Amino acid sequence: MKITKSELEIFRAEIINCLITFGNLQEAEAIELMDFAKMFEDKSEMAINLLFHEPPYYWAMVLLHPENSEWHRDEKLWPPPKGYIS
Repeated sequence: MKITKSELEIFRAEIINCLITFGNLQEAEAIELMDFAKMFEDKSEMAINLLFHEPPYYWAMVLLHPENSEWHRDEKLWPPPKGYIS
């Protein structure tokens, strides 16, 4: 699957929006967290396909709960809340 630069930018913005909406971060904090994670640095086709394999909400939760690899077992966090639309 070939992802365009524009689609990649939209996906990144959706993750940032999830960090703000569901993680209660300020926009600057969300952007800083995204930049620190370097999720969008490796632009190989495989890396991009792996990113798009999960919804933006998933990646936001990964970033918000780095110490808890089992965050997806928490019923408050997964599945995404009703207010989330992918």
